[in-house]
Amino acid sequence: MAEKDELLTLINRRISKVIDLIKEQNADGLLIFNQANYRYLTNFTGEEAQLILTTQGDRILLSDSRFDDQIKAQAPGEISVIMKKEDQDVEIAKQLQKANLKKVLVEGEFVSAVEFNKLQKLSPQVDFEICEELVEKVRNVKDSLELETLRKAIDISMDSFNEILPLIKPGAIERKIGAKLDYYFKINGGDGPSFDTIIASGVRSAWAHGVASDKMIEDGDIVVIDFGAFYHGYAADITRTVAVGKVDQEMHKIYQIVHEAQRRGIAAAVKGNHGSDVDKAARSYITEQGYGQYFGHGIGHGIGLEIHELCQPALPFGKQELLNNMVHTVEPGIYLPNKGGVRIEDDILVHDQTPETLSTLPKDNLISL
Repeated sequence: MAEKDELLTLINRRISKVIDLIKEQNADGLLIFNQANYRYLTNFTGEEAQLILTTQGDRILLSDSRFDDQIKAQAPGEISVIMKKEDQDVEIAKQLQKANLKKVLVEGEFVSAVEFNKLQKLSPQVDFEICEELVEKVRNVKDSLELETLRKAIDISMDSFNEILPLIKPGAIERKIGAKLDYYFKINGGDGPSFDTIIASGVRSAWAHGVASDKMIEDGDIVVIDFGAFYHGYAADITRTVAVGKVDQEMHKIYQIVHEAQRRGIAAAVKGNHGSDVDKAARSYITEQGYGQYFGHGIGHGIGLEIHELCQPALPFGKQELLNNMVHTVEPGIYLPNKGGVRIEDDILVHDQTPETLSTLPKDNLISL
């Protein structure tokens, strides 16, 4: 079977699952604005498009002339492509009327109140209804192509991390190390960073989202590095904590606590459990060790076409039942104000009762440089 035929088979399966969800809400179609979602259902990667998916399986993709050839090259299968010549909402209204759709779901997270009201005025014959994370519910479980792509994104991220380790030393600037890491993502075959690379040293390592700054790394610093590459649109997300020279003994202690907490969290990432079970397994250990107040964020989130999946209001990780082929992070941390912090993060594939850790960089002991 040709590669494009394999892709179309996967896309058709995705479409079928989304259509089932549309039908559950007694609607005739879904209006999609989220780039990740229309990419998932068409393979078109451009940043300017809207997709109408009907319960009959019709796909109507609205874009503009900049992407004409790109759509033809990327999007397999039968798809109606409309090159917008008028106002976006006017063009959408035309297509909804042409398709004779009576009830249409609209992605509530990606349409403004102004635009929603405009659509209602332009299409009075349509009953519009806001929905939340409909396509995302299908995206939660990865198919074979997605898992292959995620594995590659993770491999590129790990290779790039290993290349910048020698640069982490006294006198180095966080921002320059981050720029070098982002550079290696592309050199090693990725599309670039999947988020703003976090490199937080010294007291800044207690900043859970301490994006790389102009701070100079000093001898005795703890450095938290949170990084990941995009590959073919799919995001990796890994964190490692390293020590530059001799660091405070308490940092070694909390590193081992975080490491054990993560081990327990990963062990709980089994089919049938919920994200809250993963969180509890890790958090309760940190609390038992006397550091519970210093672990404030959630235990993890999904990854895929977006760096943060399974973490929005409609699909929070804690309430999500874990299913085979979900991929999510497990990332406990301890952050001591004005002293420093530790986080260890890996990407985990749910596989029955044996979770698979996809990111395999060393972590048993604090990495010393």
